[in-house]
Amino acid sequence: MTLPQTEMETILNGIRDFILIISPDREILEVNDAFLKHMNYAREDVLGRKCHEVFKEATRKSSNCHEKCPLEAVIREKRHCQTELIRLGNDGNPRYTELTIFPVWEKKGKISKFIEISRDITQRKIDEKQNQDYLIKMVEDRTRQLKETHERLLHQDKMASLGKLSSCVVHEINNPVAGILNLVMLSKRILKEDEIKQDELDLFDQYLGLMETEIRRIGRIVSNLLVFARQSKFKVVKFDVNELIEQTLILNSNLLKINKIRVIEELEHNLPLISASEDQLKQVIMNLISNAVESMSTASTKRLTIKTFGKPEKKAVGIQVADTGAGICQETISKIFEPFFTTKKNGKGVGLGLSVVYGIIKEHGGQLYVDSTPGKGTRFSITLFQDFDGNRKASASSPPGSAG
Repeated sequence: MTLPQTEMETILNGIRDFILIISPDREILEVNDAFLKHMNYAREDVLGRKCHEVFKEATRKSSNCHEKCPLEAVIREKRHCQTELIRLGNDGNPRYTELTIFPVWEKKGKISKFIEISRDITQRKIDEKQNQDYLIKMVEDRTRQLKETHERLLHQDKMASLGKLSSCVVHEINNPVAGILNLVMLSKRILKEDEIKQDELDLFDQYLGLMETEIRRIGRIVSNLLVFARQSKFKVVKFDVNELIEQTLILNSNLLKINKIRVIEELEHNLPLISASEDQLKQVIMNLISNAVESMSTASTKRLTIKTFGKPEKKAVGIQVADTGAGICQETISKIFEPFFTTKKNGKGVGLGLSVVYGIIKEHGGQLYVDSTPGKGTRFSITLFQDFDGNRKASASSPPGSAG
């Protein structure tokens, strides 16, 4: 049953979406009032004209109808087509339109006309853009907050480590200071004698040599302690991993001696220099050594093994810190890198050390693995890439707990 023309017009004009009926020759046969009002056209300005003429006037150069004509897609695919177009409104500003075209078929299989139904989605696009901008800003703000929090935790952990080191360093410095004081008193006694014999002069020279050695050792300890305590910014430099490990071991020498830890160094010579924050990498080694010492407090065999080796195929350097301590059970391994998680007794730690280690290695684009057997010990394996530039982050390291 075919509806009378007046009834058809009434139906079309009652629809708020924009409707055009277009002939196979691209002529506009009919439009509804919503379209005319939206485009600020009179009916006689539209009927009988080609559709591309209506949407491609001099004032509508921004229209992309000619670039992605949906009618062509309908003819080619022989089914309805939906797309988004940009059309300028009567105010000259671009309007986003969601457009669907349905073909109407004749009995012989030809298209008799096209029905175009469209709606203005400009406000939706504006809202989506605003939401997107808002989300981007939220992510940027959250990223900045997380970075600030990470820096605070980094410094808090460093100060906690510094406090533990200080008590050990006091003893480490007191011993050579006491020795130097004795040598000074002996030297003054020699100088008070009326006649100084050659053997006493030789002894005096020996005292001076010993004092020089001890003072230089104190200087190295204090220098390393000051470097570690400094709250420096993330600064990428090239350095030798082996030298950094040696410096960190000097700083922890008394801690290791007091706890009767045997240190085994397996450092590969001629390793390529790596690019990283030397200060933060020293903090990583410091934390791993400190954890290893505490884990071996009740162990019968106390052995700390530090190993370095090249990974030419990855253009990287590997570091391993292994102990013969209590080990970590599998249920706990997945949690040890979480902030404030600790297995230590109250007052022994706040659970920042390994969280900071993980954060530093991840920030350097490196990889961190832990392999542990309860009762036999733990091994931490680190991979640091040579070409890290401080801006590019490598892919996130594998989940802690998997052997590397």
